[in-house]
Amino acid sequence: METTILDELLKIPADATSAVVMGVTMQVIGPVQAQKMLDTDPEDKHVHECVLANGRFLFVCENGILRSLYKVSRDPR
Repeated sequence: METTILDELLKIPADATSAVVMGVTMQVIGPVQAQKMLDTDPEDKHVHECVLANGRFLFVCENGILRSLYKVSRDPR
């Protein structure tokens, strides 16, 4: 059975600041930068958001291949 991006994201510990998923190194970004990325793709064709119990993630896929992965740091408010 093939592992999905969701399966891999669920394996990342909630307090992780670094991880490699499907050969892509995760980067940590702030909520403002995350919103800017989402705003550039209002139709959700390129930048995808996934909110899980272990964190909020953004990722970019091309033809089903993970190209970039971001974990959104918590808003310090």
